[in-house]
Amino acid sequence: MRAAAVLRGGPPVAAAPTRRRRRGRRLARWTAVVDPVAAAEPEETSTSTSTASPSPSKSAPIRLVEWFSGTGMMRVALDRGTSRGVEHVAAIDNSEVANAVYAANFPNDATPPSRGNVEHWTAARIDAEGLGAAELWTLSPPCQPYTRKGKQRHGDDPRATAFAHLLEIFPTLRARPDRVLVENVVGFETSETRDALIRALETTGYAWREFVGASPADVGVPNARPRYYALAKKREVGGFDDARAPFVAAAGSDGYDARGAAAAAARPPPRPLAAYLDERAASDDLTVPSRVTEKYWKWLDVVAPSSTRSECFTAGYGKTVYGGSVLASDAFLSARERDFVDAGGSGRVRLASPPPPGALRYFSPREIASLHGLGDDFALPSEVLTRRQLYFALGNSISVDVVSSLMRHLFDDAFF
Repeated sequence: MRAAAVLRGGPPVAAAPTRRRRRGRRLARWTAVVDPVAAAEPEETSTSTSTASPSPSKSAPIRLVEWFSGTGMMRVALDRGTSRGVEHVAAIDNSEVANAVYAANFPNDATPPSRGNVEHWTAARIDAEGLGAAELWTLSPPCQPYTRKGKQRHGDDPRATAFAHLLEIFPTLRARPDRVLVENVVGFETSETRDALIRALETTGYAWREFVGASPADVGVPNARPRYYALAKKREVGGFDDARAPFVAAAGSDGYDARGAAAAAARPPPRPLAAYLDERAASDDLTVPSRVTEKYWKWLDVVAPSSTRSECFTAGYGKTVYGGSVLASDAFLSARERDFVDAGGSGRVRLASPPPPGALRYFSPREIASLHGLGDDFALPSEVLTRRQLYFALGNSISVDVVSSLMRHLFDDAFF
């Protein structure tokens, strides 16, 4: 059995006023896409006392606002685990590619995903559009400022300012959601932005839990995608039952019990990658080019259909050697059995020399979506997006299997 991934989270921090960082020219260029509605709106923010949202019925659909909504997988994860259904309120993301995937999967929404910079949403606008009255906010802000393979500039990275803006205005909203779920990469838990998140939650009356390192591999999926998750709910809504948590929390408030998570004690064995492969992919041109295998064969993470592991697929998959695993063909494996290493039952293929042409192929977008927990009914609009764009969208997505289990915990299971 795979043990639950647990890392140490930072302690709660005392409430302190935040200060907006000055934005340089590079940030101005990055925020060149201006939302015309927000641009025409006055800059004043609401200073009214927050009003309590009406308590939702346990049978009513969950009203959802998705900040940094991406391809809509947060919505899929919520809908998968609940019998209440989901009522779409708003989805906001600055990526045209992600919004195209979102719109293809939810074509009947009265309001399509809103493309625009989150920084242009003032407290007055959020209040006016009633977003704070939603039952749940999900947030998947850009991870580049915190990733361990990046420069780790944290709050000094221009891509961190949008989330920082939301955290700054959150306490000033007239109404705030009953529940909040935040997702980011491992490494976020050591950042100043994480401290600002905890301050915003504690000063506005939320109980919270952090889960650091929760991965699809923990729920039997042969893929490593460890992530940071923060769950929060208004204290008047209820607390957290740590003994029923799907993963062991790294930190928390309001009676947090590190000995909890009885549900995390037993893990299903990982399934082989063969269960996620698409027969249609064989007809696609997914072969890893010889120029890549000849130069970078030592650094490729090669797996087989029988393998029970694969590396995290990133937005740069197919573009960078470290963007995720590649698959060895059956013919290559049968001819090179001596290179096959079943280390700890994971099934990694070790290359002793550059493989011949056609020996390795990339995973298709559909196969990566399957490892993310999506079925064939999830649309990947290849007629309007290139394969590289689909890799980009999926690399910036979440594990539906992991998040749906966290959603159940956030809603105390009794609602599901």
